[in-house]
Amino acid sequence: MNSVSFKTLGCRLNQAETAQMRATFETAGYSIVPYGDPSDICVIHGCAVTARAEKECLRFARAIKRKNPTCFVVITGCASEVPRTPGRTAPGADLIVRQKDKYRIPAWLATKEVPAPAPDGGQAPALLLPRFDSQRAIVKVQDGCEFRCAYCIVPLTRGPSISRPLADIVRETRQLVESGYPEIVLTGANIGCYRDQGRTLMDILEQLEALPLEYRLRLSSLEMSTVEQGVIDFMAHSRTLCRFLHLPLQSGSDTILKSMGRRYTTGRYRALIDYACQRVPHLGLGSDVLVGFPGETDADFAATLDLLEQLPLNNLHIFGYSPRPGTLAAARPDPVHPLRIKERVQQALALADQKRQAFGQSWIGQPVQVLVETVSGPKPDQIATGWTGEYVAARISGQALQPKSVVTVIPDSFIDQTLYAKTPSISAHFNRENPR
Repeated sequence: MNSVSFKTLGCRLNQAETAQMRATFETAGYSIVPYGDPSDICVIHGCAVTARAEKECLRFARAIKRKNPTCFVVITGCASEVPRTPGRTAPGADLIVRQKDKYRIPAWLATKEVPAPAPDGGQAPALLLPRFDSQRAIVKVQDGCEFRCAYCIVPLTRGPSISRPLADIVRETRQLVESGYPEIVLTGANIGCYRDQGRTLMDILEQLEALPLEYRLRLSSLEMSTVEQGVIDFMAHSRTLCRFLHLPLQSGSDTILKSMGRRYTTGRYRALIDYACQRVPHLGLGSDVLVGFPGETDADFAATLDLLEQLPLNNLHIFGYSPRPGTLAAARPDPVHPLRIKERVQQALALADQKRQAFGQSWIGQPVQVLVETVSGPKPDQIATGWTGEYVAARISGQALQPKSVVTVIPDSFIDQTLYAKTPSISAHFNRENPR
């Protein structure tokens, strides 16, 4: 039996697609081995959101070849779509497979012929259940984006928005929960743009809520100007949807937002955050902030810091801008100096750390639900780790817990970005012990 390993770089969408690729290989008779172990095939599922991410993909390909020269190395994912001829080799790679053909790699390996382009836009076979190594499973609902923000290459690497049939999403979610996954994450390139015969993301949430199963549901990043207010209203009364919302901001300057091609103003963003906090108290709020976009002045950056200080965002991802060839912003003649970008990133990171710390501290003495992902140590002094529904890391000591269970604990401290709990008054909500 031939063996295959996978290396996934980038976003949750890539993670979901790798799980689907694993299923196609297992169906074709391959054994799956951990990345780094000797394997006949290695599939590198690459990212191209930045030029650095693309180079990282090629670095992994070269590293595999040095360690195992006989391994057949395949590069796919977004990194396969940036200017390089698909089907030809790159340093360290034996084959580059385009996005829409990634689920046909086992067929190519069997016939030694590059398969014809997928007529279905590159969707995974509907009957194959993805295979995940973590305690949570990721369900892809949509791919592609047509927003064309000036800094983003996703419309080039993933194409226009394509949505999966709603029935397939519901079926896959049901099967994943029944096979033992206690948390499902819905992901896509732009999930707010989901459309299936007039149905939207709200229809997905309603049908998944109606499943007679106990599990947690989580959303990946949700873009403004889609269905964000409806999601907030649904979250306010949902029994399954985690109280966490990731709404990318990118900049606190309306001038920069317009230059980026974003579809909202800071006023609209602020109003939505205020509405969310009114409807869902103690909501976990994440956001992306891109620092140093071309043309960003000291005043623009100051406006960003000021807005971040005012808003109750508690899970900030700060990125420094770097030119991405193939995007509109890469050709702009007014770049911010790299050293200035680095300084601004450090300022924003310091603020992000303060806000995360304040949010974590607010949970001390308050009941919070935790999905247990790992348990280590001897009984009765075991250490369990996991995540709250609001996306805060948690560590529970002195309890006999099982992975895949969701429990309520009362934290007594917040240290190094982690809630700590050792109170004996723990209630289990559900426990998944089914084999996968």
